[in-house]
This record gives sequence, structure tokens and C-alpha cells, in this order.
Amino acid sequence: MKNNSYLHHMKYFIYSILLFLIACNPSYKPHKIIIENDYVEVHFGRVMSRSLLDSISMVLESKGIHLAFPVAKYDGDKLNQLEFLISDGTHTGTAKTNFVTKVRPFGFRIDHRPGAKSSFEVGELK
Repeated sequence: MKNNSYLHHMKYFIYSILLFLIACNPSYKPHKIIIENDYVEVHFGRVMSRSLLDSISMVLESKGIHLAFPVAKYDGDKLNQLEFLISDGTHTGTAKTNFVTKVRPFGFRIDHRPGAKSSFEVGELK
């Protein structure tokens, strides 16, 4: 009888561990891409393919904004290290991340709208 009780408790213990692991499964912050005539905002996320990064760069190039990725390293299909260089002709900036849990979004913002608080932000965005 003791052995049966032990197995019963072990089964619930294992189920509890599995539920905990499922609940702790990392959910990555989604990327965000806004490209308008006088406003560009990009938040980089771990689930961004190299082809997506390249396509963002090509679209921005057509608007006179140069975006390069000196470092883009992947762990499987997840982006785990990113360095970028951005220039809009007036401002130039660079930033790098290893995608360690960040509270603020990581990327850049170029805002040429009237009344903009900041026309150029790079790195962790406010």
C-alpha cells in the first residue's frame, strides 16, 4: 500500500513540474514594423528571419534610410544577437542586443512629424 501511495504522489509531482515548465515557456516579444512617409518605427524581436530583416532594409533604402546589420546571429530559428546601424542622412546610430529579457522594446524610431518629441531614437525605446 505504501508503494502505491508513493507512486500516486510522484505522478502528481511530475504533472506539477510539467505544468510549471509549460507555464514558464518563454513567450518572445513580437516585432513591430511601422513605415510611413514621415514616421518609421521598428522593434526587433527574436522571431525575425534574415529575409525579414533584409526586406525591412530594402524598403527603408527606398526612403533614403540606410539600415545595415553587422551582426545577426541565430540559435536555430530564433534571433539571439543583433547589431544594427541606421542612418537617415541627418542622424546615424547603432545598437546591439543579446535579447536578454528587456522591459522596453529594442529598435529604432525616426519621427519627422511636426511636434515630435524626438526625431531619432536608437536602442531601447521609451
